Amino acid sequence: MLNICFVSTEVAPYSKTGGLGDVTEGLPEELAKMGHAVCTVAPRFDQYKDAWDTEILHPVKYGKETTKVRYFHSYKKGVDHIWVDHHVYLSKTPLVNKKLYGPRDAVDYTDNAERFAMLSQAAIEVPLLVPLGPYGRKGPMGENTIFVCNDWHTALLPLYLKEYYKSYGTFLNAKTVMLLHNIAFQGRFPLLKFEALNLPDKYLQDLSFTTQFAPPPLDETTTKPIVASEPMVMLNWLKAGFLHCDKALTVSPNFAREVTADAAGGVELDEVARAVKLTGITNGTKVETWNPQKDKYIPVNYDAETMASGKQSCKMALQIECGLKTDPDIPIFGFIGRLENQKGADVIIAAMPKLAQLNCQVVILGIGSPKLEEQLEAIADQYPFAKGVARFDPELAHFITAGADYCLMPSRFEPCGLNQLYAMMYGTIPVVAPVGGLVDTVPPQFGFWMEKIPMPKIPGVAVSEEMLARGVDAMIVGMKKALAEYGTPKFEQMRLACMGNDVSWKGPAAKYVEVFQGLMGCQ
Repeated sequence: MLNICFVSTEVAPYSKTGGLGDVTEGLPEELAKMGHAVCTVAPRFDQYKDAWDTEILHPVKYGKETTKVRYFHSYKKGVDHIWVDHHVYLSKTPLVNKKLYGPRDAVDYTDNAERFAMLSQAAIEVPLLVPLGPYGRKGPMGENTIFVCNDWHTALLPLYLKEYYKSYGTFLNAKTVMLLHNIAFQGRFPLLKFEALNLPDKYLQDLSFTTQFAPPPLDETTTKPIVASEPMVMLNWLKAGFLHCDKALTVSPNFAREVTADAAGGVELDEVARAVKLTGITNGTKVETWNPQKDKYIPVNYDAETMASGKQSCKMALQIECGLKTDPDIPIFGFIGRLENQKGADVIIAAMPKLAQLNCQVVILGIGSPKLEEQLEAIADQYPFAKGVARFDPELAHFITAGADYCLMPSRFEPCGLNQLYAMMYGTIPVVAPVGGLVDTVPPQFGFWMEKIPMPKIPGVAVSEEMLARGVDAMIVGMKKALAEYGTPKFEQMRLACMGNDVSWKGPAAKYVEVFQGLMGCQ
């Protein structure tokens, strides 16, 4: 049995802005089913109803200030969820899942370095202090723990563990895994933030990073990234996490190849990723949550045998719900995701004039960029074949997944992607850009590829009108391929193949266990 502690800013369904929260929900649950001791540690962003106060307090550093965190505890599906309670988490998130990292889109809180450095410090103490099991009836996890650090927010944990524990004889057998979900966000901070991290000067070199690109200034107002004419030195948390972890993983093999291929794919961290041998394991999904046979959010449940009639009923109900023409013979493309350039939401909206020339309907659901939200809500007025909904709505997401014929994903980059996996379980055929995990999970028997959607070389830089137009043309290529097969025997075979594909966490979890056992020297 392994002791595994996932440290993350997001754990669904409690806190989630994207796929990170889904992974730190589904993977720990699958590992617990396999008999391993598993916990998650995350900020207490809300007063979660099932979390109880352990009354355990521990001193930590918030910048140069010594403060105390309190641990709350939930126990669900064999996984212990530990919540780090402090006012810098709870007070900053009046709208949970909307403002975890900043007061508005594309803006970070000024103290994110201090907030998330404190999270790593607090997380290391969990295996030593917090009793696990229902209502804490078991003892603490103990020192022989594997810490799985998710994305840049927790990338300092391997450094703190080495400096303040292993060097003093504690956690000598513990291991750290850096699990990358999104290379575009690396924890780039001004050098002056180093003092707030409470690390010796010897770590400054591994944290230092020379670049001409930086996120917007930490003023909670400016959204435009800094592009300097001359190289500048910054802190890069993800770089340090890679260098000091025992194993670097990411969420799909193809994304690992992209990150290590060149500076553009690795967003300037490609050399470090190659040096640490970044390895990809494709994500899975929670089949209990996404299951057309039992889904309470869809009007008609169905399986592979009843798929044709079940999907038709869901489709017509979706058309009525969205105010679209009710016609079972019109193919529907569904998009569910964040309204941001990474996901290609801007491409779909810009493509409306060309989509009007195709015999199809389009339903789009998401939140994100205020500009894109405004454009999305307005498309139905001009394009009667389309419906845009700018809100966070899990019920409608399930409804669209069941009622659509195709899952549209024109992502500029996609570490793994989950919506294409959800779609497959419902017999909804993915139409995707050939990037990241979409390449690994959507081979020809399961879906269609469009051409690559062009993207700026520097994350955060605006997409030009010319680049957007090329993206529209690239997406249309894939949509036309899909429409050419609509209603054919190949189309029906593809839907059945999608439904028969195992996209659960069972296979990926076994691969993680193999990696973990290797780290711990298990046979």
